[in-house]
Amino acid sequence: MNLQPPSTLLMGAPGSGKTTAIATLGLPALPSVPPLDVFVLFTEPNGPDALIDAVKMHGASIENFHWHTVAPVTPGWNALEEMATVVRAQSYEDISKIKQGVGKLQMMQYMELLRSIQNFPCDRTGQKYGDVTNWSEDRAFCFDGLSGLNMISMAQTVGFKPSAHQGEWGIAMNLEEQLIHKITSDRMCFFTLMAHVDKELEEISGRTLITPGALGRKLGPRLGRMFSEVVYAKRGGDAAFTWSTTDSMADLKNRALPVAAGLKPDFRPIVEAHLRRKAEIQPRLTSVVVE
Repeated sequence: MNLQPPSTLLMGAPGSGKTTAIATLGLPALPSVPPLDVFVLFTEPNGPDALIDAVKMHGASIENFHWHTVAPVTPGWNALEEMATVVRAQSYEDISKIKQGVGKLQMMQYMELLRSIQNFPCDRTGQKYGDVTNWSEDRAFCFDGLSGLNMISMAQTVGFKPSAHQGEWGIAMNLEEQLIHKITSDRMCFFTLMAHVDKELEEISGRTLITPGALGRKLGPRLGRMFSEVVYAKRGGDAAFTWSTTDSMADLKNRALPVAAGLKPDFRPIVEAHLRRKAEIQPRLTSVVVE
């Protein structure tokens, strides 16, 4: 019996310590268990800087960490000039009816993202480590983060088109949702998705809801169902980083972490919970095999 390791959706505002917490995955969850090998796919160019600093701060070994960056493409001068010409010459209604995205054929980041997940290339070692979904529980895959995926998915759909229509938003949302669903479902390694937060007005209750910053208003609230842990990262006035699994403004979720605010930002209890579950079922499996 294969027990899938937990997946974590860690959401929080910029500067709330999400990337810093990744370093705790490279520390032993139990004294008798080696630390995980941690692979981080960044969508922001400065992500490795924060990770390297965090690894040193936590006293982990850099040898256990691997990373690669696929950043959203920036428009070239020709594309910017084309967009400026369109905006100057056409009304919003005319722009919204444009069928083809500007420079859409140049948008290769989404395909590069897929290739990086299918055969992870480490920028530190220069080696490739295979398909993320084929890894075992001695590895952790972190996707940092969702905001970059938003931009990459939209670029794949419309290029640099000044205004996307509703159908194009739906296509980009589906690209994003299906990718996250693929990773959360078809894997045997630990998985963490880092996300910024949005504030949305809940139609039924009228309350303001904090959700992961996904494409569109409806996708963010749906993402939590794919994860075993949905955690809210916060930074207090004293600059202290904390995690919360309970908040009246956010739909959070926990199976390994306790229901509490002010938790230490540490992935090791999640890893330890998985190891404990395996230890609980292993004797039963052995008994079945013997009989």
